[in-house]
Formats: sequence, C-alpha cells, structure tokens
Amino acid sequence: MSKKLKVMFSTHGLVEGDFGFQTDEYGFPVTTVLSKNVITGQDTGGQVYYVKALATSSNKYNIDLVTRRVDPRICPQFGGTYHEYKKSELNYVVEEQWHESDKIRSRVLRVPAGGNFMFIPKEEIVPYIDELVDNLFEYYKKSGELNNIEVVEGHYRDGMMAADMLCSKIEKFTGRRPIMLVTSHSLGHKKYERNLPQYQAGQISEEEWRWHGFEQRINQETQEFHKTDIIIATSPDEERRLLAEPYLADIQKITVIPPGYNDRVFTSLNPQEKYKLRYHFQYKDLQGKEHSINLTGKKVVSSLGRVVRDKGFCELSRSIAEIMQTNSDVIYIVSGENGNPVTDECREILKDFADRVIFMPSLNQKEMAQVYNASDIFVMSSLNEAFGMVPIEAMGCGTAVIVGRSGFNDFAHCADIRDTKQDFAKTIGIYAPSQEQDRWRQINALKLLLGDDALRLMIAQNGYNYVRENLTWEKISEQKDNLVQKVLDASPQRKSGVRSQPSNPRHR
Repeated sequence: MSKKLKVMFSTHGLVEGDFGFQTDEYGFPVTTVLSKNVITGQDTGGQVYYVKALATSSNKYNIDLVTRRVDPRICPQFGGTYHEYKKSELNYVVEEQWHESDKIRSRVLRVPAGGNFMFIPKEEIVPYIDELVDNLFEYYKKSGELNNIEVVEGHYRDGMMAADMLCSKIEKFTGRRPIMLVTSHSLGHKKYERNLPQYQAGQISEEEWRWHGFEQRINQETQEFHKTDIIIATSPDEERRLLAEPYLADIQKITVIPPGYNDRVFTSLNPQEKYKLRYHFQYKDLQGKEHSINLTGKKVVSSLGRVVRDKGFCELSRSIAEIMQTNSDVIYIVSGENGNPVTDECREILKDFADRVIFMPSLNQKEMAQVYNASDIFVMSSLNEAFGMVPIEAMGCGTAVIVGRSGFNDFAHCADIRDTKQDFAKTIGIYAPSQEQDRWRQINALKLLLGDDALRLMIAQNGYNYVRENLTWEKISEQKDNLVQKVLDASPQRKSGVRSQPSNPRHR
C-alpha cells in the first residue's frame, strides 16, 4: 500500500539546496536538481533544523517540506547581486529537491511567491502567503497529488496560516479536509511581553515596534490555534501560555512534544576516541585559520548557538571570566562572528584570558558533535528560550549540561542549583539562569561541576540515557504520527475520504 502524503510548511525559513542545479538562459535554477544536499540559510534557526529533521524521520508518510523559493545569487544576504528582472523573465516554477532512502521519501519544494527570489524576513512574509499557497495548490493539482495529502503541518505563524489555507483549498476542491497540525516554535505574545519593557523604555524604536506587528501576529496565531486539529507545544510552559489569554486554545488539542536530536550524528565517543580528539583538537578560528590544541588535563566549557543577545553569550562570558580567575585549567569554546557586537563584547570581557578562549565560526552538525565530545560541560545560557535543541545534542554526546531559562528545563528534570544538598541521582542537567541578577547561580553551577568529577560524569550519563530513550527524531516523529492517527480514527469520514459536510462551521 502506497504511503499518504504529509505537507510541512516552513514558508519563511530558507531551506536551500547546495545550488547544484541546472540553470536557464538567465542563470536561474530550473527544476532539474543535480545535487541532493540540503543546507539552511538566512533567518532559519532551530525551526528549520526541526522541520528538516522531521521531514527525513517519518516512516509512515511521504513528506513534502515547503518553503518560499530564494536564490542566493540574487539575494544580498548571500553575497549575490540583485537585478530587476521582470516577472516574466524569471523561471517562476516550483523547485523540487529529493531525499530518498530505503524507508523514507521526502523532498523540499521551494515555491515562488513575491515576484522575485529575494529573501523575505518572517515579519514581512504574510502578504505573500496567498500566492505561495496558490502556486503550491496548482502544482499538486497538475501532479494529481491532492487526494493523497492526509496531513498538513504549519510551523511558526506564517507556516500555520499557509497550512490552513491549503487545507481549505483542498476541502473546497475535493470535499475532504486534511488533518491540520501546528507548532508555533515562538509565540507572539511571549515575544511581545519580553520586548514591551524595552519599547516603553525607548530602547526599541516606534518603527521597529510596528515592524514586529505583534497585534496582527497574535490575532493570526489565535485564529490558527482554534482552526487546527492538533497543536504541538514544545514545553509545558508553552502549553500553559496556549491555554491562557490571549490564545485560550482547546486543551484537548494540545500535546507536549519536545524537539529531538540526530542520534546518528550526536553520539558519545568511547574513552579512547575522546582522548584522541582532545589530545589533538583541531579547529578553525573566525578568520578561517586552522589550529590544533592539546585539551588533555583541561576542563573544557563550551557554548554554541546563533550569535545574538538573547543567547546570553555576554552573561556567560562574565561568569567564565570569574571562573578563570581562580581556575587556570578552564578552556572556553564559544560561538562567534567577526564584526558581531556580541562577539566584540565577549572579547572585551574575556581579554585577560584570551589565550584560553576559542571563538568558533558557524559549525555543521559533525563539527558541533566534535565540540560537544571535547567538552566537559556544555552551557546553554539563553536569557529566554522556547526550548533549545543544543543541550539535547550535547547530552547525546555524553556531556554534562547547564541550561538557562528555557522550556527544556521545565520539561525534563534539571536540578536547581540553589539546592546544592539535593539528591542528584536522577538529574539530567543543572538549571542556572544567566540574567545578571541570577548569574551567581550560573557561576555556582560551573564551580559545582568543575569541582566534582563524579557528579559531573553521573549527570552526563543520566542525560545521555534520557535523550537516547526519549528524544531521537524518529521517536518524536512517531509520537506526532500517532496523534494524527487518533484524529483519523475519531473521524471516519476523513479516514475514508468521504466528502465532509460544508455546514461544519470549522471548515467555512
């Protein structure tokens, strides 16, 4: 029996190819793809990593991962030069990029919208969603795949809107509405609350505040939460926010399922392999120059992620500087970018210990796994994180973790550093927020794990066991597919493909 189709929307998140495709006379890509590698690009973050991982982890469905088409050769963010071509001169077709294995068929569909292939940030993409969905619908209609679409997933505000639009168009055309499933990844109201004090203090301009469009975003999110069949919350905190004002989502629709990790990439090396890695740890600095350092006998603390204020790199740098004053064995590995004000501030904070600080450029998954395996402690110092996947990856590599304010420590058992006399037997990590008024907790957590090898190794083992048993992408995908099956079982008409009743107000 052939598999049904699941469509996953990540409309603003650039899910690009490695540009190995044929081009037309204007130099734009045509549908023939010469290479199947998939990488991420501008304005993607954890959301796109999440959808890419799930798209290649479902054994039940064939998957289409849908994003807006962007070409880096005409997009300034990718170093290209944009030329004002007329729409008629653009190769205005849906790009297909396939990923196939023995068990899984998935593909990325890059759908044109907006009259050019320039990147559009998530705050500005809503006006183009209608066109994107129209073009995708026509693509499916021509390929005869409309009746095979059983599930439509929407990710982030714009992806949720696109999912709703596609479900409605399919229902109008076929009489059958697919199951709609949404994941917000970042709630507009939470971001509104976080930014409001800065706006009121004049730290965010009126223009930037309007650009975020919080009121419109919150209203649109609320509408989609009420229209969907299934809501995935990535943490209990997110679930509580969905149930409260302004969303008031139906508790029966919500299931808490955290993000997962790739257990084939993020895995713990054996002691001999770890010793070899640390003895001759190789890396490139921010200028691309190659280095090698012997980390044996050192205590390595690392922190990786996008180099932005909210990730708490500056706060963690202040904590590390205090630790380094009394501990000469500590080596600090941290994400950085040339010309980034966050990196510049971290450099200034750590200038007295520059010989023990390694700033790493953007890393691929394999390189990240090497850093995790070379580390004794990994710190996610985020000031406010919806969930955070990096501590899960670090745990998968057998590394002890310290986490700041995130949905992860609300979901799993992370011990609060304020209670140092507690029983750590089942602890999978340490919770220690990094806000300036709480940074003493982060310092204490670092001191605790740096000074107690047995405790650090026990927590690392607990974390490793936990993520291996619960948080692989295959297990996350299976949970979501089981939720869809429950909805199908409760709705015989949808399961059999019988025409739905147009009088149902949910589907108007």
